[in-house]
This record gives sequence, C-alpha cells and structure tokens, in this order.
Amino acid sequence: MFIQGTEETVQNWHAFTARRVVANEFRVAEAEMLKPSRSVAEVAFARQVAMYLAHVVYSLSYNEVAAAFGRERSTVAHACAIVEDARDDAVFEERMAKLEERLKKLDDVRQRGRVERGGRLATILAEAAQVGEALKDR
Repeated sequence: MFIQGTEETVQNWHAFTARRVVANEFRVAEAEMLKPSRSVAEVAFARQVAMYLAHVVYSLSYNEVAAAFGRERSTVAHACAIVEDARDDAVFEERMAKLEERLKKLDDVRQRGRVERGGRLATILAEAAQVGEALKDR
C-alpha cells in the first residue's frame, strides 16, 4: 500500500499517518475525518489538527494537504490558523508537542525502510498509540 518510492506515495503516507494518529488521540473515527461535508465540532477540530500536523511536521504544502484530505487549499490555511491560535493554551500545546514527536518518530521508522506495507504500518501505529497512552497516564 505505502511502498517507499514516489513523492506522491510519501505525501500520502504522511497524510495517512497524521490522520490515523490524530483520530486515535482525539478518539474520533478516521472515516469521519474524511467525509466531504462538515462534521460535529470534535471531528472537525481533529481534522484541522491532522491537516496542521501534515503541513507543519511533514512540510506538505497546503495544496498537498488539501488533496490528501479532500478539501480546498483555503480550508487547510484556515485549519492551520485555528490550530496555531489554539496552541496558546499550555495544555493543548503540550498535547501538540507530543503528537509532533510521535509523527516524527514514525517518519523516522518509515525512512529507515521498516514500513513497506499498510499492515506493518498498522502495527507500528498501534504500538505508537500504546506509548501515547502510557505517556498520558504519567
């Protein structure tokens, strides 16, 4: 599914990973985040966070993020502004820092060639979620 290679494949992997990690963190269904219409506030905010992280952590352009999430470029720009403003809250900032760290670690694993198929990725993401849960319990 996500075999290393083309730039588009890497972009898709980054968007997929951001969506999956954020959906788990915010306890929303990933499928809800991809629906073409507006969602309840919790799902919409989770989607905004995932778009923001795909842009900031993985350096995807607004257009690349928009394509990966089935949204317009202006929607991604708005999402990034919303999340950036929300980072003024210390608790949310800490949560975002942990998400950024988790995504960077997953990308490091991908770059070392340890992620070749979606099945292996699902295992790695599940392990990352367990680590995230352990960090929250501290």
